[in-house]
Parts: sequence; structure tokens; C-alpha cells
Amino acid sequence: MSTDSDKIRIVFLGTPAFSLPALQTLADDPRIEIVTVITQPDRPSGRGQKLGPPPIKVLADQLGLKVFQTPSIKKDEFLKHHLREVAPDFLVTVAFGQILTQEILDIPKVATVNAHASLLPEFRGANPIQQAILQGKAETGITTMLTELGVDTGPMLLKLTLPIGPEETMGELTERLSQVGGSLLVDTLIGMKNGSVKPQTQPHELATHAPKCKKEDALLNWSESAEQLQLKIRAFNPAPGAASFLVGGERIKLLRARVYQPPATAHSEEILKTGQPGQILAIMESGILICTGDGILEITSLQPAGKREMSARDWAQGHFKPSSDGKRVLSGFISETSAPQPA
Repeated sequence: MSTDSDKIRIVFLGTPAFSLPALQTLADDPRIEIVTVITQPDRPSGRGQKLGPPPIKVLADQLGLKVFQTPSIKKDEFLKHHLREVAPDFLVTVAFGQILTQEILDIPKVATVNAHASLLPEFRGANPIQQAILQGKAETGITTMLTELGVDTGPMLLKLTLPIGPEETMGELTERLSQVGGSLLVDTLIGMKNGSVKPQTQPHELATHAPKCKKEDALLNWSESAEQLQLKIRAFNPAPGAASFLVGGERIKLLRARVYQPPATAHSEEILKTGQPGQILAIMESGILICTGDGILEITSLQPAGKREMSARDWAQGHFKPSSDGKRVLSGFISETSAPQPA
């Protein structure tokens, strides 16, 4: 059993829900002592924009840990003084959201360790999970690394690889990755203490980047292929949500989709080849079929403006009412990626 003098003393820096499993795992390990938690200030959230604490603050309070909230760690002289006073072995960062200065990196006795949600040197930057899906990767993972002043350029420590499901969304993949980061951090800290984990320089020539995406990047262009559009729908779920405008101007978020494989009959294939990009071709039991620049996309779940998520079939049956002859005119989505302008 570890005595207090044997424990690895850390300061944990994190903010969003992604960081929660890591903090909990580190707090549960008897070989590790969390002396301080640092997170961002309270922010407005939700429809009412009420001020609320970040998820890490809530969990740290529940665990009885000392918590500091700061808008700028590099300018917070009181906090920097506190860090020097507690003299941790490690600073551990998981989606903290602020850039650390060399002054702060020099405080821990051993190092500052970060858990990054990619297989470095792939996808350095702010949006590694989203980029892994956008680029159609079959796998991704978590890399623990030593933090230095460059963005995700520090020496690598340990890696854990996870497969990406063919229809997995960014939200689902983020949740799975968050669940494994804590145990990898524990293995990293213990390994660095006993010497079994050695830093490895990243092959910088192989580095790729994951910049922040703008909201307009989530507007769909139906002249792209069904495969590309499906990747975007997955990568922008849950936020900001891949979107398109119906002919007439209504904005719809498209939440789940798959590339449609038509049955091997000449008649059905011929019908599906007659549409224009963005045209809704049919209402199926499992969703709606939309023509793209290459292939057919089957939308299974969507969210009309101001409403909750619903099945695409239910929406289409309610939206496209049958005319007197019992047929539906299905219309479609505009192929341009910009919002329609009023006449």
C-alpha cells in the first residue's frame, strides 16, 4: 500500500466533460494524490444562458479537491505562487483550454503531461476527433505526451488505439475516447516514475493538423459524394450539426446517415439515377434517399428548426403531404452551401 510520501503528487488542469473520466480515474488511484485542480471560470450556457461552473469544477467539488478557476493561468500570479508552493511532481492537462507558458511548464518537479485525442503526430490542434471522422480514418486514439510550447509537438509517452465505427458520430467517439484517457494517464505517470516509460520524439515530418471548424463548414453541398456527406454528418454531430436548406428556405439539421446501396434491380437503379444533387428521391422504411454528386445518401435521423431529433421517415411523411391523387411531391434541398436569400 502506498504511503503519502510514495504518492505521485499532481495538479490536474481540465475543463469540459471530456476531462471528467480522467480526473475520476486519477482520483481513484491510491498511488496518485491530486493536490489541486485548475479549470476555467463559470460560463453562461443553455437556452437561458445562466452562469454555471465547468464540469470539472463540479466533479472536483464532489471529490473534495481544492479547485482554482482562472480566466488566464499565465497572468494569475496568485495561482502561480500556489503551484510553486505545492511543488507537484506533474501537471496533468486534459482539454484545459488555455496555453501554458514556459514559466508554468518549469514548475512541476518532473514534467507536464497532456492527454491528446489523436495518434500523434497525426491531428495536432483543437479538433482531432472531428478531423479523424472527416478524413474517413478507420482508427484513432489517445496519446500522452510531454507538453512544450509548440502546439502538440512534445515527445510522446504512451498511445492507445481505438477503431472508429462506420456510422459513429463525433459525440459517440468523444465519449469512448474520454473513457480510456484516465487509465492511460495513470500508466504514463507510474511508468515515468519507475523509468519504464521513456519520451519519444515525434516524427515532425509526418505531422497533420486539426484546426477549428467554422459553423458554415457544416452546411452541406450536395454536389459532393454521398460518402463525403456522410462523413460530414457524423463529424458535426452533435455540434454544430450538419445542415442544409430545403427548397423554400427551411433549415434542417441532418444527424445520421449512411451511403445507400440500391437493390440489384435495373428498374430501381434507373429511378435513382434520374435525380439532381439535393433532390429527395424516396421515402423508405428506414429513412429518406437523397441524390448527391456521386451516389445516394440515406438520411435516417434529422432535426427541423426549433424541434427535437426525429426519424427522417416520420418527418418526410408529415412534411410532404399526399395530394388528391395520393402521391407526394418530395422536393429537396438546395445544393448551395450558403443560406438562401430573401426575394
